[in-house]
Amino acid sequence: MNMTNAFLAIVTALLVTAFVKPIFTSSPLSMALTTQDPMYPIVALGVYRHVAASMDPLFVGTPFRMTAIMDTMQEPKSVRYSPHNMATVLFNLHPRPKVFITGAAISRQMTHESIHVWNAYVQETKEKNTFVINVSRPAATYPSLSLTNSQLCDDPPPHGDWASHIMRRLREHYGSKAVSGDA
Repeated sequence: MNMTNAFLAIVTALLVTAFVKPIFTSSPLSMALTTQDPMYPIVALGVYRHVAASMDPLFVGTPFRMTAIMDTMQEPKSVRYSPHNMATVLFNLHPRPKVFITGAAISRQMTHESIHVWNAYVQETKEKNTFVINVSRPAATYPSLSLTNSQLCDDPPPHGDWASHIMRRLREHYGSKAVSGDA
């Protein structure tokens, strides 16, 4: 019986090597997955999911991707924003998030708390070139807020134009070629 199982395992391995592996190594999908173009995954926190999701068209043709949106109204309540849920999201996404955006309607306490979770994630993973965009209010209102390895952009958007503000800040931080899609 053991000899039969060993024989079947060897035959299976040979068949996989001969027929299945070439399909995956030469397909357009595998070539797309091995591209060296930079990608900047974004995690956003807002009151309503649809507001953050409305930014998706801004990222077309750029290396930025909204990879997770946490909100305070999501059903069921167990998946809404909490420091624990945010940490779970941050530590499990692949590729690892580079940008964290807090929405304009997020409370002072929640902004401080979420940026603290982001900072812990960046310190633990040693992720480089990370960026926080806080469109809710200036950091001067958060005297104990500091980031170890991330840069913080904390000025509210002029005239409430948060979409243009976010893209301008991404361009300033990552370079205009990355934002225009020429990276």
